[in-house]
Amino acid sequence: MKYLKMSLTIIVVLAIYFIYLFIPNRIILSGNDNYGKSANDAKLGILQIQYWDKWMPYKTIDTLNRRFYFENSRMDVQNAFISSAKSKFIVDDVEAILTFSAIDAGNDKTYVRYECIIENRGFSPMTRIHNYQASKKMEKELALIIQAAKKHYTN
Repeated sequence: MKYLKMSLTIIVVLAIYFIYLFIPNRIILSGNDNYGKSANDAKLGILQIQYWDKWMPYKTIDTLNRRFYFENSRMDVQNAFISSAKSKFIVDDVEAILTFSAIDAGNDKTYVRYECIIENRGFSPMTRIHNYQASKKMEKELALIIQAAKKHYTN
């Protein structure tokens, strides 16, 4: 009985150690691509957040609060600057800051980079696992958003 308790204790400690070792404190989802139209185009640039409703693959939209609802997530559009646009992306009550950056690459091309950062510094191992699983859902939703943006901006 003594060896069973000791073995179970070691297994639990190793499981918790594994969680903290392999699930990072900061989960970063990022990528980049070249789009067909200029980032500086006044009506068609990807940083023009007032036109996102034309290409965003949302299920429903709340135009008053600039909020897009997707299959498993929600995006609150916050603001846009000269070369970037920021949003809050929420999946399963896990919030992340989503930033789109665009650089004009000449010849009516735009280099677009997106970065989504989830702070995962919680003490609870269950919270860390939950945030990691939410990041995987977030990654799938982001792929759909990026694909829709690319389709719209290359036409």
